[in-house]
Amino acid sequence: MLSLKQQTGQMIISGFEGTALNARTEELIVQQGIGGLILFERNYKNPDQLLQLINDLQSLAAEHAEIPALFISVDQEGGRVARLGKPFTQFPPMSCLGQANSDELAYRFGLAMGKELRAVGINMDYAPVLDVHSNPANPIIGQRALDTDPTKVARLGAELIRGFYDAGVIPVGKHFPGHGDTSQDSHLTLPQVERARESLEKSELIPFIHAIQQGLEVIMTAHVVYPAWDARQPATFSRSILNDVLRNSLQFEGLIISDDLDMQAIDEKLESIPELGTRAGVDLFLICHDLEKVCTLQDSMIRDIETARIPRTTIKQSLGRIFKVKKKLHIPGDDNSNLKNILNENQNLAKEMRAFLKE
Repeated sequence: MLSLKQQTGQMIISGFEGTALNARTEELIVQQGIGGLILFERNYKNPDQLLQLINDLQSLAAEHAEIPALFISVDQEGGRVARLGKPFTQFPPMSCLGQANSDELAYRFGLAMGKELRAVGINMDYAPVLDVHSNPANPIIGQRALDTDPTKVARLGAELIRGFYDAGVIPVGKHFPGHGDTSQDSHLTLPQVERARESLEKSELIPFIHAIQQGLEVIMTAHVVYPAWDARQPATFSRSILNDVLRNSLQFEGLIISDDLDMQAIDEKLESIPELGTRAGVDLFLICHDLEKVCTLQDSMIRDIETARIPRTTIKQSLGRIFKVKKKLHIPGDDNSNLKNILNENQNLAKEMRAFLKE
């Protein structure tokens, strides 16, 4: 049975240092019961090293029967958002799929990307981007989005999701309820989208509605304020958006994960984030870089539970959703012998996709 510390740890995905298992990462897994880890360039040398690292991480978790398998995640979209360098395929940005307007190509891309990640033990990817590129001045989405047409984003996004699932990787649709109409970068400040609710429902929500209907199980929030729904809080901390819209209106029963809490858009005191997030509907808290923040967040969550600021029933519900998804995780084997063949096949696919790319 998980201790309270391990229960709260399951609700956190953390970055970590190094290209091999070390004492601090071991502490994250065993003592803090961390739910998952996110990979960056700092964790990667080559595919063999990465497979060994991930095997070591999962083996350590498996040595402790009470600790479930880890989410091993990465932000690998294609284009400029790709944490794993060569020899992993350097796919072009997702906008080329919108320009190709091919369901079949979108599915093949999701399948191909998923196969590469699965070959080294990665079981979750923060993709696809389901934002509609509705603002040409957007400094952060741009070519990361599939298209400007919400119905096209919905259709192609669903094919990407199907490809990831068929490859054995959990896709994460982002950034709910849509980051495509901002003119500011949420890594640097807190954007605000001044649009009427009806307009948002007919555009930004369409890809998420379709993805949920097609079986998407994990959705990432946007650190963006939408006054039409909530004038005070960004979506990440908004019960109106996450509970009333996503859970109740859209009938989403899966996992809600925050965007990175290291981003400058989040100016709340770290100690207040567990209560704000869980009351809004967040199941998983993502902290990509600062391990001290991970400890502070977890300690604050434990304190809030013990003082009944966070109901234990809320934690139980989130853990239920987390464990439901974890039951489907692919755990790596002891070699990546088929990766070379996958990479060779995917080079041709990347070339095919680039032919559609417009600057």
